[in-house]
Amino acid sequence: MMSSQLLLSPSWRPHSSFHSDLDHYDPKIEVYAGEHHDFSSLIASESENSSKISSANFPTLSSDYDLMHNPSSVNMKGFGDVYGWLCVDDQQMGEIPTKRSIGGDHVLSPNQSDQSSATSSVCVASENQSPMEQTDDSMESESQEGIHNLLMAYADAMGKGQGELATVIVKCISEKTNTIGSPLERLALNLFQPEENQGEAYLKQESVRNFNPAFRAFYDIFPYGRFAHFTSSSVILQAVPTYVDSVHIIDFDIGEGTQWPPVIEAMARAKRSLTITSIKLEEHVSGFEETKRQLLNYARTFCLNLMVEEMELSQMVKGIGGRNSGNKFLAFNCMVGLPHMGRTRRTTQVLEFIKIAKGILVKNKGIITFGDGEESERMGNSPDYASFFNKHLAHYKALYESMEWGFPSYLNEARIAMETLFLAPYVSSFSWFQKWKEQRENMVFQEGFGLKGERMSMESRNEAREMVREGETPYKIRVEGDDHNEMVLEWREIPLVRVSAWRQIK
Repeated sequence: MMSSQLLLSPSWRPHSSFHSDLDHYDPKIEVYAGEHHDFSSLIASESENSSKISSANFPTLSSDYDLMHNPSSVNMKGFGDVYGWLCVDDQQMGEIPTKRSIGGDHVLSPNQSDQSSATSSVCVASENQSPMEQTDDSMESESQEGIHNLLMAYADAMGKGQGELATVIVKCISEKTNTIGSPLERLALNLFQPEENQGEAYLKQESVRNFNPAFRAFYDIFPYGRFAHFTSSSVILQAVPTYVDSVHIIDFDIGEGTQWPPVIEAMARAKRSLTITSIKLEEHVSGFEETKRQLLNYARTFCLNLMVEEMELSQMVKGIGGRNSGNKFLAFNCMVGLPHMGRTRRTTQVLEFIKIAKGILVKNKGIITFGDGEESERMGNSPDYASFFNKHLAHYKALYESMEWGFPSYLNEARIAMETLFLAPYVSSFSWFQKWKEQRENMVFQEGFGLKGERMSMESRNEAREMVREGETPYKIRVEGDDHNEMVLEWREIPLVRVSAWRQIK
C-alpha cells in the first residue's frame, strides 16, 4: 500500500492530434488539488514490497459528490476550468436548436403520404393523455415512460425488419427530445443523430477545440476509467510471481497511455524491467509516437528500464509468442468501450486479440485483463434485438444519469460538451444494430473465454470502494464470477464498467 496520499492526475497526456500546454513534459505531475510535487521523493518513502499500486494513484470521487451536497467544501479550480470551455453567452446557446430532425440511412424511409398518416397514428397511440389535475412529477413520469415505450417499439420493429415503421417511430421520438432534457431524452436524441444538425455540429466543434481540458476533467471527475485502470493494473501486479524480473504488457488499445504511469512507478520500485506493446488497430496516425515519448519520459524520472513498441494484431503470434519469455510475465490488457476513450472497436478485433492471447499463454506465464464499458460480455446472450437494445438503453441511461448527478446545474453546457465527446460515440442506433448482428453471427464472449478466472483481491475491492466513496454516493462496487474474478462498477444497481481477469487453464 502506498503511504503517500498524493492523488495523481492520470490524464497527463492528451491525444497528440490536439494542441496542449502539457506538450512539454514536466516530471512534476499535477495532483487533484492543483498542487505540484516531485514524485522522485516517493521512491525513497516507499517500502521495498512494492508490487502493488494504490487507489491513491487515482483521484477519489470527491468533486461530484461534494459539489452536489456541500459545494463550499470543494476546491472549484477544476470546475472553473470546465465552466470556461464553451465561452458561449446566453444568446448563442439559445440559438442552438433543441429539437432534432431525423436523418441517416439505417432505416428505410416510407413514402411521404404513408409516413404522414402513420406518424400521426403512432404518436397518438403512444401518448396517454394526462388529466389536468395531475402533478408535474406524474406528467414527467408519463412522458419518460412514453419515450421509453417508443424506443422499445422502434427496437421491436428493427428486429423484425420493419424499417418503414421504425422510421415513423423515430420521427415521433424526435418530437419529444432536446439537448437540455432528461437523461433519457438526451440519450434518445443521440441515438438518432441526423447527418447534419447545426446545434450538434457547433457543440462538437467547441468540444473538440477544448479536448485537452475536457479529457483531463472527465477522467478525474468520473470514476469509469479510473476504476477500470486501477482494477486491471492491480490484478496484473498482484499476479506477477516474485521470481519474475521482467513484465511485458500487451495493450489492445493504449490510446493516451493513461493507465500506465502508476504501473511504471510500481515496476521501478520492484526493480523490474517493463515492456509495453501497443497493438496497432488502424492504418492512420494513432498518436502512438507521442504516447511512447511521454511514457518513456515518465519512466526516466524513476530510472526504469522501459521499452515501448507497436505492432499489428496479425504480428502478435510471432512478435510476442515467438520470443523466449524466460523470466518474463505477460499481461494482455484489453480495455474497450470505456467512456473516456471516446471510440468503439470492432468485436472481431477484440475476439482476435483474446484468441491470440490465449494461445500464447499456453506456453508462457501470464494473465489476461478485460475491461468492458459496454457490457458486451453480458449482452451477447440477448435472444432478440429488442432485448439487446433494452440492455444497452438501461446501461447508457445510467451513464447519462451518473454524469448529470456529478455536475452542478450551472455547468450544464460543460456537461453537454462532455456527453458530446465521450458518450455520443457509443450511442447510435445504427452501431447498436450492427453490434447486435456481429454478436449474433460470431457467438462472441462465450462464458469465461474458455479460461480460468484470476481472483480479485479483497484489498483491491476495498480500495475501489474508497475511490467511488461507496455508501456516500450512488456508486457501488461488486465482485462477481465463479472464481471471484470480476469486479463491477455499478450506478444504482446498473453495471457501468466490468473488469475481469483470466489465466490459461493448464
